[in-house]
Amino acid sequence: MHELGIAFELIDTLKGVCEKNHIKRLLSVTLKVGEASMVVPDYMMECWEAAVQDTDFKDTKLKMVKTIAKGRCNQCGYGFNIAKNDRKCPHCGAYDDFVPISGMDIEISKVEAE
Repeated sequence: MHELGIAFELIDTLKGVCEKNHIKRLLSVTLKVGEASMVVPDYMMECWEAAVQDTDFKDTKLKMVKTIAKGRCNQCGYGFNIAKNDRKCPHCGAYDDFVPISGMDIEISKVEAE
């Protein structure tokens, strides 16, 4: 379960953000989670709760926003939604022959603080 590792890495990143910006209390953090990032949202929430329980972030809420995985077909150059089209280009029919262009990553998109 790599979500636990992600949660600990997120805590380390947030500590830096708080120090740099003189934030005393972090209310929430919003993550953009790519649909093809291999992160299971329910697991991530559970891991977040476990990771923050004895930290300054114990009351910080984790919010997640899913981003669509998109790819560009190597055959015809068409951009398409990978999951919706089951990895098949809807323009030329090429299967599993694309370059991912979005929806593979995890990033902090917003923090709310007092």
